[in-house]
Amino acid sequence: MTGWIVFLCILAVLLFILFMPVVVDFRYEGNKVSVRVSYCGLTIFDTSKKKKELTEEEKKKAEEKKKLKKKKKEEKAARKKKKEEEKKAKKKAGSGPDTEEKEEKKEKKSIPEILALVKSLLKPVGKGLRRLFKGIRITRFYLDIKVGAFDAAECALTYGKLYTAVANGLAFFQSFFVIKPDHIAIQPRFGTEATVYTARFRAKMSPAAVLAAGFSLAWTYLIQMLRKPQTSKKKNKEDSNNAGKK
Repeated sequence: MTGWIVFLCILAVLLFILFMPVVVDFRYEGNKVSVRVSYCGLTIFDTSKKKKELTEEEKKKAEEKKKLKKKKKEEKAARKKKKEEEKKAKKKAGSGPDTEEKEEKKEKKSIPEILALVKSLLKPVGKGLRRLFKGIRITRFYLDIKVGAFDAAECALTYGKLYTAVANGLAFFQSFFVIKPDHIAIQPRFGTEATVYTARFRAKMSPAAVLAAGFSLAWTYLIQMLRKPQTSKKKNKEDSNNAGKK
């Protein structure tokens, strides 16, 4: 009986950890950005917290460390450059113009090949990615823009541009994420010097949603990979049949 109680307690803790969302609070106000990441009520990362002032000795040590790191990076870069130059010299010495042309062709072919590979990898995992994005919930979305310009015509023009950009941008992101806006306002302010932006939102995503999306990605990719040889066999059969008919 006690074993079952312990098992149920562990299961309850695991479920709590999995379904407890990671919360990201973003804020942009007065040309200052602040980001706070919290999980299970504990703050993991916070940019708004003031950094502890260092003493003179600590500052000196930090500067020395930076100098040493910089020196090591420079030495590493110099060694790398030297090795590359040596390799190039060896290639030039042991290869003629024909081999150089072949290498150039290979380099040219590599970029489209990489793009094709990326496309083929992303095609089967489209559904999983959509699930992952839909697992992110954006709440308390607040956007306030005060369009400022001394000239009325310029202010109206900027207002129109920003309004269309915000409307299209919001529609675009709502197709990926669940967004619940609290306040969206764009106001023209004639005679003011500059445009003032204020934005804040809270994003939530549970580890369970990430795991589910990851499983969906892996599953769809596996199915696609298993289907590939079957489709290729069918194509080969069709080609052979067509060739026999001819």
